[in-house]
Amino acid sequence: WAREMCIRDRRRTYLCICEGQQETMYLAHIARLLTHFPERVVKFNTTIGSPSELKKHYEEYDSAALFDQDGCQNAFEEGIRVCQALDRSGQRSRSKKHVYHAYSNVNFDLWLILHKEDFTRPVASNDAYVPDVRRIYRLGREADIKEINVIDRILHQITLDDVRSAIHRADAIRSAKPSSDAKNIHGATCYGNPDFSLHTFLRTVLMEVGEI
Repeated sequence: WAREMCIRDRRRTYLCICEGQQETMYLAHIARLLTHFPERVVKFNTTIGSPSELKKHYEEYDSAALFDQDGCQNAFEEGIRVCQALDRSGQRSRSKKHVYHAYSNVNFDLWLILHKEDFTRPVASNDAYVPDVRRIYRLGREADIKEINVIDRILHQITLDDVRSAIHRADAIRSAKPSSDAKNIHGATCYGNPDFSLHTFLRTVLMEVGEI
C-alpha cells in the first residue's frame, strides 16, 4: 500500500493550451524525459488554441497556457489576464489548482536557443531567431523549424540538463533587467523581449517530480 501511495504521489498531469505544434511536441518530449514508468509518470494533456480556451476546461489538476507575444501586445496581455484570473479562481476552489501563464516574448524559437546557448539581445522581427536555431541544431540552411520532422530532430537533441540550462538562462535574462523596465500586466511582472514566464512553469513541473 505504501509503495502504491508513493507511485501515485509521483504522477503529475497538466492541462496545457498551446499556441502551436512546436509547444505541443516540446511538452510531449519533456514528459518522456521526466517519466520513469511506473515509479514516475508525467503527462501533459495538450490542446492547440489561445489562452481563452482554458475557460472551457475544468480539471482538478494544474493548467498552463503556452503562448507567444509575437508582436501582438493586445492579445498577449489578454492571455496573461485570462491566466491570472483563472489562477485566482482556482486558488479559491476546493482543488486549489494553479493556472500558469507560460509565455515567450518574442516567441518560442528563443526558448529552443536557450537550451544550448545564451542569447540576451532584443530582436525586432518574429523570424530573427531562425538562423541561430538552424545553426545550433545543425539543420539545413533552408530548414523550416515549424515543420514536424524538423521539430522532432531538434527535440531529439534536447536533454533534461538542457532544460535546466534553459531555465537558468531565462532566470539570468530576467535578473539582468532593470526594475524600471518592468511592466505590471494584470498583476504579472513582464518585460520587453527577451522575456519568459515559460521557464517558471517548467521549473515548477521539474520541482514537483524532484528534478530541481
